[in-house]
Amino acid sequence: MTPGTPRPVTAGIDVGTTHVKVGFFDERGGCVAAVRRPTPRSLPGLVAAVTQGLGECAERAGRAPAAIGIAGMAETGVPLGASGEALTPLLWWNDPRGAAEIAQLRLDPTALYARTGRWADAKAPLAKWLWLRSRAPEVLRAMRWWASVPDAVAYALTGVPRTHATLAARTLGYHVERGEYDADLLALAGMSGARLPDVRAAVEPVGGVVARVSGVAPGTPVVIAGHDHAVGAWAAGVRRPGDAADSLGTAEAVIMPSAEPPDPGAGVAMGVTADPSLDGARTVLVGGLATSGAVVDWLLGLFTPTPSAVAATGGASGGYAALPGLLAGVRLPTGIVVEPYLRGRVAPAPDRDRRMAWSGIAAGHGAGDLLAAAVEGTCLHTRWILDELTALTGAAPRRLAVFGGQVRIPLWMRVKAAVSPVPVEVVRADDAVCAGAALIAGHAGGSLDDVPVLPAEPLPAEPELQDAYLPLYDRFRTSARAPRRQEHA
Repeated sequence: MTPGTPRPVTAGIDVGTTHVKVGFFDERGGCVAAVRRPTPRSLPGLVAAVTQGLGECAERAGRAPAAIGIAGMAETGVPLGASGEALTPLLWWNDPRGAAEIAQLRLDPTALYARTGRWADAKAPLAKWLWLRSRAPEVLRAMRWWASVPDAVAYALTGVPRTHATLAARTLGYHVERGEYDADLLALAGMSGARLPDVRAAVEPVGGVVARVSGVAPGTPVVIAGHDHAVGAWAAGVRRPGDAADSLGTAEAVIMPSAEPPDPGAGVAMGVTADPSLDGARTVLVGGLATSGAVVDWLLGLFTPTPSAVAATGGASGGYAALPGLLAGVRLPTGIVVEPYLRGRVAPAPDRDRRMAWSGIAAGHGAGDLLAAAVEGTCLHTRWILDELTALTGAAPRRLAVFGGQVRIPLWMRVKAAVSPVPVEVVRADDAVCAGAALIAGHAGGSLDDVPVLPAEPLPAEPELQDAYLPLYDRFRTSARAPRRQEHA
C-alpha cells in the first residue's frame, strides 16, 4: 500500500428491531464511520435508510467500500411481487398475526423440532403465510418471493434473491439436518421452495450492486452474512463447542455451539432453538429473552418525561439520556427480584402466559432501584439459560463473550459479570453485528475461519458482589419455576 493511501474498508449493515445500523470498518473491525437510524416499518423506508446510510458513511470515510455485508433479524420479512415490490408493510417477528392459524395445524412439537430445530408459533414466517392465505389470499397469490429483511435489502441492492441458512432456518419451513426447504411444511401454507430465495454461504457473494447508491461503486460485491445473533457471535470468536455468547438488544440471546443437535424432546421442553452454525459445520443452541432491553425501555417510558413534555419545559431529554442519572448511587444488589417477562417466557421453561413479577420492593426503593432490579432480572434469567444450555450440551463454557447496546451501560455490565458463572469478556466494537457483517464481506469468496475476531476485554471480577448475588439467583429460580395463578383482564 502506498504511504498516505487510505486503508480499504468494507461496509456492514445490521437491520435490528429498533435500529438500522450502517458502518464502514477496517480489516480488523475498527469503525471508520457509522450511521444509526430507527428501523422503518416499510421496505421502501428500510431501503432508503440503508442506502442513505451507505452514502453518509462513504462521505465521512472519504472512500467507497470494497464489499458490503448484511445481517439482521430473521423472522421479520416481507412478501415481494414479481418486480421486487413490497406487497405489504414489513411483517414483524413480534406481530401476533398467524398464532391462531398455526395452532390449528396441531403439529407434533417433537417431530417438528427434529426437522426444523424449533416449534410452531406466531414468530415464524410460516405463521404469517398461513395468515395471508386465510386473511389476504390475493397477497399470497401475488407473492413471487418471501424475503427476510437482510434478504430484502440485498435484493434491493443487487436484484438477486438469496438468503443464508441461519435465516432460512427460522422460517419454520427449512429442514436443518438436510439443509434444504421442507416441501411438506411449506405446502401447509400453500408455499413452495420456488418462492423462497436460494440458500448461499455467508462468504458467497449474492451479486454486485446494481442500485444507484451514493459513494458505492456499481458491481461492489454484496454478501448476506446471516442472522444477527449468529454474525455477532462469530465475530466475537464464538465458533466451537465450549464457547458462549450473550447478544444484547431489545431481545437477548444466549448462544452456545454444540457438537450434536439436542434430543428433540429436550429442546422443546427447554424452549431453545437448534440453529445451523454460520459455517454450517455444527449446531448452535440459542435461548432467548424477548424482553431484555425492552423491559428497561418500558420502565424508562414510565419514569421519564415524554419528548413533548421535555420540549415544553426546556429540560433535558428523557429515555436513555436519563438512565445514568437514575442509576447513579444505586447499591447492588438491590434486593428486589424481578421476573423480566413482559410478553411471556421462551427459555428455559417455556410459558407464553408468564408475566413480569416483582418481589422485595420496600419503601426506601426509588425509580433507579427499580430500573437496576429489572437489569438484575434480565441477568439472572440469562444466567439460568446459560446453566441449562451447559447441562444440555455437556460442555461448560470457558468464557462468555458479551456484545450489543447494553455493554455501554456500566451497571448492566457489573451485574452481568457478578451473576455469570464464567469470566465475561465485553466485545469492544461500535456494533459487533455490523462489524461482523463487514468483516465477513471482507472475506467474500474465501473462508469464514479467516474472519478476524473482534477485540474484547475482560470485565473485572468483584468477589463480594458475586457472593451477594448467589442467594438472589436461588430466589429468582425458585420464583421463576413456581406455578403462577393465571390472571385475566
